[in-house]
Amino acid sequence: MTGARPSGPLFRRASTVPTFTYGNQQHLSPRAIKAYLDNYVIGQEHAKMVISVAVYNHYLRAQNSEDRKRRMRKDFDSRLRSDAIIEDIPDESVQATQPKAFFVAEGEEDDTPVLEKTNVLLLGPTGSGKTLLMQTVAKVLGVPFAMVDCTSLTQAGYIGDDVDICIQRLLANADYDVEKAEFGIVVLDECDKLAKPARVGFSSTKDISGEGVQQALLQMLEGSTVTVTRKSGTAGQTKESYSVNTNNILFVLSGAFVGLESIIEERVSDKHAIGFKTAPDSGASMGNFFMPSNAHVLNFVEVQDLTKFGMIPELVGRIPHISPLLPLSEADMLRIITEPKNSIMKQYEHSFKMFGVELKFTTAALQALAKSALAQGTGARGLKGIMARLLLNVNYELPESSTKYVLVTEEVVKTFMHADESERVRPFYFSRGEQYKFLNELASENQIAHELPLEPHTRDTVPGEDEDEPTPQRVGFIE
Repeated sequence: MTGARPSGPLFRRASTVPTFTYGNQQHLSPRAIKAYLDNYVIGQEHAKMVISVAVYNHYLRAQNSEDRKRRMRKDFDSRLRSDAIIEDIPDESVQATQPKAFFVAEGEEDDTPVLEKTNVLLLGPTGSGKTLLMQTVAKVLGVPFAMVDCTSLTQAGYIGDDVDICIQRLLANADYDVEKAEFGIVVLDECDKLAKPARVGFSSTKDISGEGVQQALLQMLEGSTVTVTRKSGTAGQTKESYSVNTNNILFVLSGAFVGLESIIEERVSDKHAIGFKTAPDSGASMGNFFMPSNAHVLNFVEVQDLTKFGMIPELVGRIPHISPLLPLSEADMLRIITEPKNSIMKQYEHSFKMFGVELKFTTAALQALAKSALAQGTGARGLKGIMARLLLNVNYELPESSTKYVLVTEEVVKTFMHADESERVRPFYFSRGEQYKFLNELASENQIAHELPLEPHTRDTVPGEDEDEPTPQRVGFIE
């Protein structure tokens, strides 16, 4: 059973392996992948570089595997033709030296190296862009993609999802085309929840959702054949089995790993301790003393830190690439609001434009939004919640009203986040004839009115209004 082939903007697929295209380029490069990710993901340059190289090498490996099969098939066909010619020769002594068929094992007579896959681990605080990074990669490549939450995984035989659910979802997203699924991407989100719990003394409790799941993932990450059963029909009476080889499936694990920073700091401080035994409460400062001032502690993560966190060494050893995503700064938050193609501000501006209203934020208001989202500690995810609550009443009242312009200032954002509902300053409304008032207020709030003065003949004035009128009175909510 085969479905529609993927048609992402970065490649066209021929046979079972994609042929990369990006604009006028015939072969996609890691730089082109990263350039596409830059349009949607702000910051995290090292993580984007790691993902770009891993994805590019992943499909080079797929192409290499396809080329090997093609060469072996060609060699096999040529030997069969040679055998058929020999059969026409009447000399029985010659026929006896030639077999009737040739079955060549993969890699037995091909000197081309077999490229092994390189799985990736993304670790960083919540809201730093781990999920968005992989969703963007899946969108740009147009390949089968499955994301599985590790918190619902359990060992086989217990209540919950087995690890085979990863391949089952990938195969379903590939429209049950096994060849497409075998070159897909599986993201295991929240993998830090699989860490072994800290045990004091002997415990007879079996860890079916932590260490047990890690053990079950070992063969799948290394490469094995997983059998997936599909139920079809009105009552699910018809069952079809599919065997999927995971050798060429790229696995990306991601998690917040809360508390890993303290483990790294403890290791670094112990390594650089001077003199007598360092006091327990001075480990973090000693560790930071030996770290560069512009570096984050996650940049120094090592395998032993992950094993101490609770990941088994066998699983960590199957993930060669470990890439930390650093916490977002206030400058990053401000860029996230405005720069990406699908930024939250552009989404709201477009949605308001659909019902005839122009929405604008002052520069100071955007900075206040970034600072508020950073203070919440939820990363970029907090921006959406703040914007939704901030513009709830505006979104409710403005459709089918006479208001055509809405301005959100710094005072609106600050009072919304820190004041009671009765003391909050609401966004300011302007009607169709108050376009100049709206633009003048926006310019004055951005403190650029004195740099870009408006000429009298260029202003969008309303007939009957005086040119030297005072600052317009702000309009509150519609009654």
